[in-house]
Amino acid sequence: AMRRWGAVAPAASVLRTMARPSATGAVSPFAAAVNACFNVENAMGLLSVRWATKKAGGSSRNGRTSEPKMLGVKKFGGERVIPGNIIIRQRGTKFRVGDNVGVGRDHTLWALVEGHVKFAWDNLRKQNIVSVVPPLKYGDICTHKALEARAHNHLDRAMGFLGQAKFAYSCAGEEGAARTEALKHAISRVVSKAEQMPKLRLTGCAPKFEDQ
Repeated sequence: AMRRWGAVAPAASVLRTMARPSATGAVSPFAAAVNACFNVENAMGLLSVRWATKKAGGSSRNGRTSEPKMLGVKKFGGERVIPGNIIIRQRGTKFRVGDNVGVGRDHTLWALVEGHVKFAWDNLRKQNIVSVVPPLKYGDICTHKALEARAHNHLDRAMGFLGQAKFAYSCAGEEGAARTEALKHAISRVVSKAEQMPKLRLTGCAPKFEDQ
């Protein structure tokens, strides 16, 4: 490239010499043409680059939107539900149907009766089972689990189950109110064990009743 431009440079100097005015001051047509070619504006026009004017086409993968499906767990374990409440929205049967739970065509699970949501693991199918337990029965289950946790020195876990049992009994009406004394006795057993063994201390508070 350097040789090519070096060869053009002497030719340009020769043309400029030939285009000079004569001694009388007259400019020949050849000189006028050469001067026009070496004009600055014409030279910039020759060096300009014409860019593409074709508009880029858009991709066919863009421009689509879809409504959110709102999938997931809507009611967790221990929550109170009434008939018709949606428990889980899912695609497929990752969560299987248990007692008092209905399933729709889109695999949505909802409650058939009033009660509390319970999740369990099925070792045979290797899947989660979702069921709705009536309030009175759910309170008894939580009380039993609390006593088991107390036997294994898991006092905070026991207090958590007793709190759930208290809430379940409050939703069971008069039958739940009749279990209040048994629930208070279970709470006192957990608190007494925490007082007897200094290493086992409660970080949370015990469930309180209206008469306390």
